[in-house]
Amino acid sequence: MTTRKLTVYSTRHREFTQLLADGFRQESGVEVTIRDIKSDAAPLMQEEGPDCPADIVLTVDFRRLLKLADANLAQPVRSGTLDRLVPAYLRDPEGRWFAQSMRARLIFVEKSLDVTRLDYDDLTDPRWRDRMFIRSADHVFNTGLIAAYLARYGQEKTEAWLAGIAANNPLGNGGDRNAARAIAEGRALIGVANSYYFGEMQAGAGGAEQKAWSESLRAIVPTFDDGRTPINITGAAVATHAPHREEAVAFLEYLAGDNGQQIYADVGYEYPVSERIAPNPIIRKAGELRPDTRPFPAIAAFSETAEAYARDKPWNRIRMKDPLL
Repeated sequence: MTTRKLTVYSTRHREFTQLLADGFRQESGVEVTIRDIKSDAAPLMQEEGPDCPADIVLTVDFRRLLKLADANLAQPVRSGTLDRLVPAYLRDPEGRWFAQSMRARLIFVEKSLDVTRLDYDDLTDPRWRDRMFIRSADHVFNTGLIAAYLARYGQEKTEAWLAGIAANNPLGNGGDRNAARAIAEGRALIGVANSYYFGEMQAGAGGAEQKAWSESLRAIVPTFDDGRTPINITGAAVATHAPHREEAVAFLEYLAGDNGQQIYADVGYEYPVSERIAPNPIIRKAGELRPDTRPFPAIAAFSETAEAYARDKPWNRIRMKDPLL
């Protein structure tokens, strides 16, 4: 009997990808080989050409998924299961990529503050001057947010927003977890961080110290002025030259199914794309996520401008020497 196989190129942490692979193998009997890719799989796949052994690519950030499609490195998939489980705004109209989870840029607030609601424009409020943490503007997490702001409000208002954040002289050396650390140590009143970091810290996945940091704050899901929150996604695409296409499509369907989505919710602390699975209770503490359903290509169209703004109008002035987290 021939063993069914699948090769995954993944830019996610190996431990998480392995959980997904193990769950799929248990359900399907398909043996999964994982190849870890540092960030962007597209250059490697282009170099390998038709000999590329990848069946499926797992990655983060909607722009990388669009890049795979635009470079003809992903092939169309038609699946009634995926159409049913993945909302239309979270998949490519041509079936070249599908989201598996969502993440948002949350605002952390020091617990003693009488603040229960914030939107992204509140980051310019002068009361946060010298008391706000947000990592460098040119990080991929923030250029995605800037692009979404541009798509919503246009260049003039975006420039004013960036200038307002810069005027608050935010702390910004290190990763998102440092937002919680700065609040816990009394150096910041608010901070910006991806939603899953809150889940990981609250659950103790980052250790006792980070859990203690997270206990010093509340997390809030911020919005634009329409009550919607811009999101980024993790997603997957079937490679153009996939040797095992049938298995690749089955893996996509597993990721969108209840067992796969539960892993994204309870291990990754991300927002599931399937409405059948609720976010983890820790993440729900931050409030309801009402995603901005603007098509991702309409946001990606502003990526170059967002990156230029992050380079030419940076909001961070390094003021502390915390280690990268």
